[in-house]
Amino acid sequence: MPQLRVLGMDEVDAEIQVICEQSERESGSSASTRVLAHHPALVKALRNFRGLLAKEGMLEAPLKELVRLKIARMNACRY
Repeated sequence: MPQLRVLGMDEVDAEIQVICEQSERESGSSASTRVLAHHPALVKALRNFRGLLAKEGMLEAPLKELVRLKIARMNACRY
């Protein structure tokens, strides 16, 4: 099955580098962002969407993180 490779930080534009650095601070990895960076407009749109959800969402951040952990565990995904 074909797979997209994880782009290096030197292969993405400055705006996406900032997004990757933020992702690494928050989650410890920017690998998924750097895979999505094959389509830069997608990364930027997703950042804006997630920002809007974080600002206007109905759930508190700790509860959202617990939901993420539960979903990852249910799917046997290392998170």
